Amino acid sequence: MNINRKYERNVLLICLSIVAMLGLLIGYPAELLTVFLLAYIAFQYVRLQQLYNWAQHSDSRKVPFDEGLLGQIAGVIYQSKKQRLAQKESVKYQLERFKKLISVFPDGVVILSLTNEIQWFNDQASRLLVLKKEDTGQLINHLVRHPRFTHFLKNLTSDDAIVMEAPVVETNWSAEKIEIRVLPYGDDERLLLIRDVTKVERTNQVRKDFVSNASHELRTPLTVMKGYVEMLLASTADDKSQVGASLRKVDQQVIKMQTMIEELLALSRLEEGKVESSNSLVNVRSLCEQIKTEFQLAAHEREQLLIFDIPLSLNLRGNKASILTVLRNLVGNAINYSDNKGEIRVGWSIDDRGDGVLFVKDTGKGIGVRHLARLTERFYRVAENNVKNKTGTGLGLAIVKHELERHEAHLVIDSKEGVGSCFQCVFPSARVKH
Repeated sequence: MNINRKYERNVLLICLSIVAMLGLLIGYPAELLTVFLLAYIAFQYVRLQQLYNWAQHSDSRKVPFDEGLLGQIAGVIYQSKKQRLAQKESVKYQLERFKKLISVFPDGVVILSLTNEIQWFNDQASRLLVLKKEDTGQLINHLVRHPRFTHFLKNLTSDDAIVMEAPVVETNWSAEKIEIRVLPYGDDERLLLIRDVTKVERTNQVRKDFVSNASHELRTPLTVMKGYVEMLLASTADDKSQVGASLRKVDQQVIKMQTMIEELLALSRLEEGKVESSNSLVNVRSLCEQIKTEFQLAAHEREQLLIFDIPLSLNLRGNKASILTVLRNLVGNAINYSDNKGEIRVGWSIDDRGDGVLFVKDTGKGIGVRHLARLTERFYRVAENNVKNKTGTGLGLAIVKHELERHEAHLVIDSKEGVGSCFQCVFPSARVKH
């Protein structure tokens, strides 16, 4: 748009000249100039009002003024409106494409505001969470009434997910278990991803039932074997031949298998939630004294320094046996995987969020980064950290993980090859009492 920027100024100067000359001719120059200026101001006010009215109508495409300062302003407004309209169309097009993509997504998707209001959801989310079109604008926690889901929304951290029972559906199609995950989306929204994990959970349940049943069935034959081996060992107590040595090796392996069976059963009880919970105050220092008594001899044989730096007044709200199991597994691993003359330190600290951290730090061989995510899996072992005469079953850290989850805590593993490892049990501040 090519606008003569001097047009309005030139018109004003010409009009003033004509009015001044006319005023001199009739003998009233000042009065005539005053009347003209008042009329000019009123005229420009009307034009400004027209410009404002035009700018308020977004569908108006014709610029009301072609010349002068107002023409320049109108041109700038027109270009701005044109660009905004193009951006709006582009955003609308992208949004429609996004909605079409999400509508065929196999998982449920819900767009939430930061206050958990439903902005939009696809058909799969409608089926999994039993949502209706009129639910848009409602709070998601008012529609999905589940204690775990409510707690999940209030205590979100990065990469969080929960598995819970699906809401009751009145049709033949239904999901028994769903996984819900929340991801940040834009500056003031979040994505709620819902996945049907019924088949996965059934498979896991079959696996758990098999392990539990097989472990129960193996207890009896192992007990019988243990009894006969002990009887044979007693009858060959003075036998220094190969038979006596073989029987002792058999006895050691039977004990190892019995330990594994007991740990598998304990892990199954933890996963099924069949372990008795407790919220009594547990003095951590007294537990550490017990752990020190149990492992002092093993550490002494390896010339390792076993240090406990725990405040005397530290108490945790939870189950005493569970916390003792956690410490026993972590300290035992630290001793087994640390070199002779190494150092194992059990300590306490408070992190940036105010949560309590009970840690076990060693000066062992360390663990490669690629292994850290799998350390709490059943029977997972780091091949390059193999230890002679190791009696572990590979279930210790899996038990630690589940015991901590019972206390709303989690395990953080920090390790560097050649330097050592630090296993941190992070307890929420509500469970810590000094």
